[in-house]
Amino acid sequence: MTDLLHTLPDFPTKSYTHLLPSLEKHLITTTDLLTLDALDIAKRAQLPVLDLRRLANHVIAALQEDLGLREAIPTENAPASFSEAKKKESLRKTGRDIVDQWSTISTLDDDLDAALGGGIPTGYITEITGE
Repeated sequence: MTDLLHTLPDFPTKSYTHLLPSLEKHLITTTDLLTLDALDIAKRAQLPVLDLRRLANHVIAALQEDLGLREAIPTENAPASFSEAKKKESLRKTGRDIVDQWSTISTLDDDLDAALGGGIPTGYITEITGE
């Protein structure tokens, strides 16, 4: 589980300190925790199944929060400003938000620029073809 804090640097590991050493000893990664059955991991690492399921659910919730797919999980360690900053970086953006963030190069044709959302977007490979 050494990759847990690499994947989720702000994950609160305090409630799971009794699980992490055994998971590391048996080379169980965060991917294993999320993809394998908790019973199989429990047998392999000789840990309680319910504790592993609770850890897996908390990791999934933290990943969803990090991606902006779920509201912030209240924790004692995380300040309120951190949760507010995460909401602003959410993946849930409107089309207008995305278009407003694009840097574009004008084609010098107003109709074509309007159709392209402001022009040709920079930072992307753009192929223009025609007859």
